Amino acid sequence: MILHIALPEDWAAARAAGHYTVSTRGATVDRVGFLHASEDAAQVGIVGPAVYADRPDAVVLAMDEAALEAAGLTVRRERGVPGDPHSPLFPHVYGGPVPVGLMTPLPRADVDPRVVREDDAEALRLQDAGWTPASTSWGARLRLADDADLAPYERRVAAVRAAGFQVRRLTPDDVGQVRRLDGETAADYPATAASSHSPLPEDLAVRLTLPGHRGYGAFQDGVLAGFTLLDRLDDRWDVDRTAVHPTGRRRGLAAAVKALSVLETHREDGARTWGTGGAGANAGSLAMNRTLGFELEPLWLALVPALTWPEAAATSGTP
Repeated sequence: MILHIALPEDWAAARAAGHYTVSTRGATVDRVGFLHASEDAAQVGIVGPAVYADRPDAVVLAMDEAALEAAGLTVRRERGVPGDPHSPLFPHVYGGPVPVGLMTPLPRADVDPRVVREDDAEALRLQDAGWTPASTSWGARLRLADDADLAPYERRVAAVRAAGFQVRRLTPDDVGQVRRLDGETAADYPATAASSHSPLPEDLAVRLTLPGHRGYGAFQDGVLAGFTLLDRLDDRWDVDRTAVHPTGRRRGLAAAVKALSVLETHREDGARTWGTGGAGANAGSLAMNRTLGFELEPLWLALVPALTWPEAAATSGTP
């Protein structure tokens, strides 16, 4: 990984154009012939005071050499002062402007993320200033028309029942098993600034008897293998969590309990909209929900600011 110091306005312009055209402050790649870079934080500490002393807000971008080479660019180590054999070697990137996708602002690790939706103007402003996603979370909606075809949901439930599972609505008597399975699978929930595992409510048994709360489970020989819990909001039924025991995964259990929740809330409560969500890292959950017809909404980004060159230089341990 090699590093480059960038002015925030240059980074914003590059994000808009798709390519970073600046070689160093006040000079383009086309004019100089290459992009100036630093080997590490120590070299950032050399370049920063020399070129960006009055711009402590300049951020540090990282580039992977293998990715640069794969994109047809070349990295050469050359003297910082041409012709001076005592001048340190610096990486120079040849081959033209660098695609923005090959440059990543180095994130600060000592700050709490700011969570914004990706379609929010604030998200664009922050990313133009060098903020980067520490994590992403997604939300999705399922919307059914009055005459929607429910057969695909019925088939999901029937397939799991044919495999020997009982799929049904949860009752207060099932709460002990729900708590056990929730505890066994808690570590499977990726923790992000916008989504994480939370303890089950103490009054879960009572909630399961109330009109605005439901749960559905898949049982094998009386043992709970998977469940989903959902709550009725003003505009939708919203999934609180879905969990499947490791031994029951890839058998359609999560899809089956969710399918039954859709069928029963649709038929008994007139539901037309359902919501769910999760961490961006949980691709399997997103894929499963898409098979049920859930459509992805704009992502939630947990953005953190980029390291400025003085902050990066301070990590080198050199004065």
